[in-house]
Amino acid sequence: MKTLIVLSALPGSGKSTWSEQYRLTHKHVKIVSSDGIRKELTGQYQDLTHEDEVWKIYFDRINEYFDKFDDVTVIADSTNITNNFRLIPLEKCPNYDRAILVVLKKKLDKILYQNHVRSEAKYVPEEAIKSMWKKWEDPTDDVRSVFDEVIEINGWFDSPKVKESFHYKD
Repeated sequence: MKTLIVLSALPGSGKSTWSEQYRLTHKHVKIVSSDGIRKELTGQYQDLTHEDEVWKIYFDRINEYFDKFDDVTVIADSTNITNNFRLIPLEKCPNYDRAILVVLKKKLDKILYQNHVRSEAKYVPEEAIKSMWKKWEDPTDDVRSVFDEVIEINGWFDSPKVKESFHYKD
């Protein structure tokens, strides 16, 4: 079975933490992160100067994992805060057997706090987060119907196991 998990959340909501926890507790999981690709290309997570290349690599990598593995779950780690953006991974990567939308919903004050305690390399300007907060759309029924499953995570979660993993070492 080949499964695509599309994440949807603001920066600082726990997308990468959730992804890493999932990877550590499930078999055959690959994570494709737009921020990770930015870091590969520019040396910085928040450098937005090569966005066309970032998104080409992002979707190419998701499709490469589909082609390379018979049994794989690929987590598409990006914000996807509007309904249109949630559908793009399914349009660009249409061959997966199953598609899951994972929506992480947190209160703005919690997101801003989490962003504040992040490493400097991963810090997102507060105004950018507030702007994204205003643009946030809850998944509509039409968008939900395109996915095989929609998982909403409300509130905070903490995983010491994830924090000890390689993912949190810059």
